[in-house]
Amino acid sequence: MAEPKQALIAFCNNNTEIFATFGTRITADKIPDGQAYPHARVIVVSDPRTYLLSKGRSGRKIRLQLDVYAETVAGADTSVAVLETVLEGYKGMLGPLDAGYVFVKNIPGDWNETARNEHRILELEIGTND
Repeated sequence: MAEPKQALIAFCNNNTEIFATFGTRITADKIPDGQAYPHARVIVVSDPRTYLLSKGRSGRKIRLQLDVYAETVAGADTSVAVLETVLEGYKGMLGPLDAGYVFVKNIPGDWNETARNEHRILELEIGTND
């Protein structure tokens, strides 16, 4: 059973479009100090198992949150658009995770006055049989 945060990060690091935008600046849970923009972090919102009476465990419906940060509105919108274009409707291997589907919900973010950056949120739903 693959760990969803690391699976998504591995996929993003190996996808040419996402890598061209973010490099290796997509991390799990916390963003390292001094990270260049744009960057993102992946958080697990929920990871429930599904069950069938005849088979027992039959898969998972994973919800991940991708927090994207950039210096400007345009930078944040462009970075989110790259992720959304690649991930929306994706079916296949996300690193070691076999995704039956990936649905993306774009949630508006805003300017963070304290950190002085623009924040956007993508919520991912990933269905898998692992």
